[in-house]
Amino acid sequence: MTAVTVADVRRLRRVGPVAIGGGGAARDLREHRLHVTRERVEEVIGEFERACTAAGLEHCARREEGDPFQQVLSCARYHDLMICGLQGIFEYGTLGDAEYRPSDVLTRLISGGVRPLIADSDEYRPIRRVLMAYSGSVASAKTMKRFVQLRLWPDAATRIVTYHASRQEGERLGAEAAEYCRVHGLEPDVRCGSGKPSKGLLHEAADWQADMIVLGVSARSLLSRRVFGETALHVIRKADRALFLGQ
Repeated sequence: MTAVTVADVRRLRRVGPVAIGGGGAARDLREHRLHVTRERVEEVIGEFERACTAAGLEHCARREEGDPFQQVLSCARYHDLMICGLQGIFEYGTLGDAEYRPSDVLTRLISGGVRPLIADSDEYRPIRRVLMAYSGSVASAKTMKRFVQLRLWPDAATRIVTYHASRQEGERLGAEAAEYCRVHGLEPDVRCGSGKPSKGLLHEAADWQADMIVLGVSARSLLSRRVFGETALHVIRKADRALFLGQ
């Protein structure tokens, strides 16, 4: 298990226009931002190392600087799964602007090829119920298969939900997905939702008290907001529980 922190030094040093005679104050602000960020980096790495040691997990930590997206893309090549925050990523309490809005960060990571990816919420939830969104698309099927094959929470209750204009077709897709899960040791129930999946999926997760939503994402549809990509964008931006995102 590898922990990666990335300090975007160029961004931290960017303080905007400086008034005449304000050079010293600007320099102090830059140094303060760097200091606070590096303190926070050491704090979170310490928490990570203590947790891994207590659990008996082999681990290492990487302290990187530069463009956060490029650093994470580089690391993702040699890891099976990425875990990040749903409400906060690449933030260490130093900047409050919207440049790194978490939902936009996640879409950029996914579009760059970082998947599968778990985006976890700030509120800790033991994963006891997993809601899998299944549309029948290649991206949706690949995500379902990857989640099932990883067997991260084999004892969690699983529900498959489909959304289709034809209820008969939606039920067929759900039955086929459920059969795949059963072959791999899961016993999911199946629901065929109605209405827009973008809203229905979050309502289903809340009503069923799901702890995680499994969602397939196509990079192309994610960027153009078409079909299931629109659903992915809405869920990423509005979800209050963990997401397993793949393609």
